[in-house]
Amino acid sequence: MTPTRLDRIVGTLSRWSARLGGAVVLACALLVAAEVILRNLPGGMPEGIRLHSFDLTNYGYAAAVAFGFSYALTERAHIRIDVLYALMPLALRAILDVFALVCLAATAATMAWYAWDVAMRSAAMGAMPNSTLRLPLAIPQSIWAAGLTWFAIVATLLTVQALVQLARGRIRQVHESTGVVREGEGL
Repeated sequence: MTPTRLDRIVGTLSRWSARLGGAVVLACALLVAAEVILRNLPGGMPEGIRLHSFDLTNYGYAAAVAFGFSYALTERAHIRIDVLYALMPLALRAILDVFALVCLAATAATMAWYAWDVAMRSAAMGAMPNSTLRLPLAIPQSIWAAGLTWFAIVATLLTVQALVQLARGRIRQVHESTGVVREGEGL
């Protein structure tokens, strides 16, 4: 199936969001390594230096994972248990693929909704972390919510696209764009 312009845009944005997430995870690893090295210097951590690696890596990891979800979806990399799936006829597999996308889109939208609720509540009450890092919690929570929102948008777009293909009787296209990738099938 030839990708549409929308497929290419969503794929490109999702790939870049995953790359950004990967860079954040790498930065988290470097931050933790720097803190470990500094703590093990003779005399311990130099006076006045605080890296806040625990807080920052927690925030970074949550954002990286949230932004990575959409890439996993566009690459059909989410884990599925497909023992019986492979034995089913193509039409039934396509219907199950669309059903799975509908459920995933609903779950992603719910996660995004509640993530924004958490971020907005934190902003309204001026919530701060229980640490020496004085970063308002609404900031990392909003970044996390934005990642989940992008995931919900991508899941919804792919669901609508699959539903249209299914309604038009394009069973093979539904499977090729949303189905489980079998060994040797490639992306």
